[in-house]
Amino acid sequence: MLSKRITSIQSSVTGIGLAKCLKNPYKAESNPNGIINAGTAENTISHDLVAEKLSTIEPPSKRDIDVLKYHDYTGLSPLKNTLCSFLTKYSKAHDQLDPDKLVVLNGCGPCITALTIVLSDPGDAWLMTTPYYSSMKNDVGRLPLAEIVSVDLCSQTSGENGKPFQLTVDKLEDALEQATQKGINVRGLILINPHNPLGDIYSKELLMDCLHFAKRHELHVIADEIYMFSVFDEEAEFTSVLSLEDLPDPDRTHFTWSFSKDFCMSGVRCGVIYSWNKDVVSALSGIAFWFSVPTVMQVTLKSMLCDEEWVAQTYLPTNRKRLRNAHEVMSKGLAKIGIPHLARSAGLYIWADFRKLVSPLTFEAELEVFYELIDTGVYIAPGQAYYCKEPGWFRIVFALPRDIQDQEDVRPFLRRIDKDVITKYIPFADRISPKKYPNILFVTA
Repeated sequence: MLSKRITSIQSSVTGIGLAKCLKNPYKAESNPNGIINAGTAENTISHDLVAEKLSTIEPPSKRDIDVLKYHDYTGLSPLKNTLCSFLTKYSKAHDQLDPDKLVVLNGCGPCITALTIVLSDPGDAWLMTTPYYSSMKNDVGRLPLAEIVSVDLCSQTSGENGKPFQLTVDKLEDALEQATQKGINVRGLILINPHNPLGDIYSKELLMDCLHFAKRHELHVIADEIYMFSVFDEEAEFTSVLSLEDLPDPDRTHFTWSFSKDFCMSGVRCGVIYSWNKDVVSALSGIAFWFSVPTVMQVTLKSMLCDEEWVAQTYLPTNRKRLRNAHEVMSKGLAKIGIPHLARSAGLYIWADFRKLVSPLTFEAELEVFYELIDTGVYIAPGQAYYCKEPGWFRIVFALPRDIQDQEDVRPFLRRIDKDVITKYIPFADRISPKKYPNILFVTA
């Protein structure tokens, strides 16, 4: 018999979508009628640059025989040193990062899991804004056996400068107070910045407000900055916790990042934790055995980052330019077929409003639209996969493979949505009537 822990795990909506894509994947030349995957959280837009670079890196030779032995499970010193130099430079860190405060583990998800194991007991909870990255519930829950207390954000705006799904400290305070009244022991706050799936970048002021909130309540903060180098708007300003000169509570502040999104290397499985708390780092070393990264991969990644000219002059600017262009094409394409969406400056996703297609406006009907899209040959994930409290929102990945990016006009999957789904739910005569559907962007030509 399997354990209760395993048998309680059920297939997620995103798992269903990915499984269908894997069985019938879209290929521009060989399988043009396959399912287009715009739902899986991957950046594949610069795979060619990374693959070309990796092909130039020689594998370990006889001189590097030590990589075949047991090693420090928190990461090889050469990689730690290189990562500290890299992160110091590109995060604009106030001080040079210390390799003794850095831990290398097999992905950002495992980094979150390891931190929550170290910082919380089974039954404890962590604050997170909804919607949030769907796997975070598993990262916090499956091994650490902790819970997530939702800080619910909504699409309605308030105030002169309000925007949809806006985080405020007041919302954090309310969620914490409600959890406390229920007897829930909240241990910390997890901030994804830039955000998945919203694409928001938290201002320095808001970031500091959140850190001060955590200090007031003696909460740990995990700053997940996995998209820190995927800020594609040249005028957008991103503030890393690593750059803050006056961290309110360094001993309770912990940074995570990985190669998966920013370097198009989700299969490589290498992430990092930086913590100013020596006891936390020591505790992480005690469980790193279960989360370690193969030494050969660490040597390869170290060599890649050491080519500073390639990183600074080729990869980072090209990847950002491609993300910027892909976002622009996707945004314009969605507007053309009448799908409102949030305009944001970072990440790999667009948070899109399909509420006019979801009738009645329920999560059950949202799921029907999800399956309708799959049948049409399009996989995008519904908001319920990200614990959004409002039905009708979908996350669309725009960092798609180049064979899709290079298609003329609107991407094939946008044409499929327009032809096979939108026209089914909203007749064309109604679609061009802004008075009837005032919240949708219309194209009359």
